[in-house]
Amino acid sequence: MTKSKFNKIATSISVFALVLCLVSFVSFQKAWTVSAADSGIKNPVKADAASVAAGKALYTKSCKMCHGEKGDSKAAAPSNFTSKEFKAQTDGAIYTKINNGFGKMPAYKAKIKEDKERWNLVNYLRTL
Repeated sequence: MTKSKFNKIATSISVFALVLCLVSFVSFQKAWTVSAADSGIKNPVKADAASVAAGKALYTKSCKMCHGEKGDSKAAAPSNFTSKEFKAQTDGAIYTKINNGFGKMPAYKAKIKEDKERWNLVNYLRTL
């Protein structure tokens, strides 16, 4: 076997091993769970027209690029704000997920500094 053929085979095996590792990592990643205490957090912001409008403006600025104009991203069900799975979550769970992020979803607690703004976002997401 020539050296170049050996190098091609070794490179192919290395790439295959890397892909296998990445697939394994993604497959075995924990589900996005929220503690019972965080799920039980009550939304202190009334879901009135002003709150929903403020949440929509924030969604357009910070969320639309990944979750889509109407929040119906075709990614995993929790990313689809119109899904039954999303709608079954408590406001506290949604708020906690916005704050902490997980996987591809970044944490927004430091990016959206005001609690009220994050609650406005929860109120808007409920309208989708």
